[in-house]
Amino acid sequence: MIDLIERKYNEFVDHNFITKDNFQIKVLKKINSTWTSYNSKNFFRSLFKNKNFSNGIYLFGSVGIGKTFLINIFIKSFRNSKKFHFNHFMNELHSFINIKKDRDHSLNSFIKSISLKYKIIFIDELHIYNIVDALIIKKVFLLFKRYKVFVIVSSNFKPEDLYENGLQRNDFVPFIEFINKEFKVIFFDQNKDYRRLLLNQSKTYFTPINKNTESEFKMLFNKFVDSEYVHEKKIKIKSREITISKCLANIALCTFNELCCENLGPEDYQKLASEFNLFFIERVPKFNKLNSNECRRFINLIDMLYDQQRSVVILAENPINKLCSIQKLNKEFERTASRLYEMTIIRPH
Repeated sequence: MIDLIERKYNEFVDHNFITKDNFQIKVLKKINSTWTSYNSKNFFRSLFKNKNFSNGIYLFGSVGIGKTFLINIFIKSFRNSKKFHFNHFMNELHSFINIKKDRDHSLNSFIKSISLKYKIIFIDELHIYNIVDALIIKKVFLLFKRYKVFVIVSSNFKPEDLYENGLQRNDFVPFIEFINKEFKVIFFDQNKDYRRLLLNQSKTYFTPINKNTESEFKMLFNKFVDSEYVHEKKIKIKSREITISKCLANIALCTFNELCCENLGPEDYQKLASEFNLFFIERVPKFNKLNSNECRRFINLIDMLYDQQRSVVILAENPINKLCSIQKLNKEFERTASRLYEMTIIRPH
């Protein structure tokens, strides 16, 4: 099986989609060997009673290094496999069990129904931010074990760092212990940020706005995300809510209107910068006296994204040096233009 998986990996190399990375191949082999051991454990259990077989894989490492890409290659080699984005999975689970009286029975039914279809599942971008998920997640994974579903998890957090400083975290700690005991925990110790490399190799400021540039802009976005799992996200800031209509994990596609035509300020943009690492911003207009308020918000937005070292891809009506014609904002926009050049045109290699 590893020969087939490695061959698929090399196909991406041959088509210049990625550069061959021996560390990535080593991780793929670890994933495959863990699955092979798990898959044969029923046969060998009677012979090796004391041997510990991992019931899944927990792969963690920093953003943009290829975790999702590698696991996708692996699971697509199997018919009875399925990928779930963690947020989608938990939303579906809560929607299913919240309408039932017996939540434990409903949870069992939900996981069992998955086990009847799939023997391998991939839960991408696992993170725990709220107490509702924190208190139920161990039950979910115990049920996957009961129904003999092999679970592969990707996360930006090592198990011990999940739900750090969360409410009632002591009740969550048994899940960490479960992962460390039952799963093969693999640290994806990779320094290359493949998302950054892709951005460095790509055009990231598109102008003017027409069918060709819109197509190129969206094609680049689709290189970073699995379009099947793109979703809407509502972000609460004090008493109000910002809706990002298209996002996945820490990547957001926003219209200029969503970000700058609403009454948003630096605090709002700081919150957005804490939620996402890469912003695709489309349909940025030319700024004149009629949209000076929107221009000020755009200045605040770029300042915050720059200060937080976020990456941007922009589709705009005009080139950067011709984007603003508002005389009274000339000085302020000079800084914004400089930052846009640095963030989109002059990128480190």
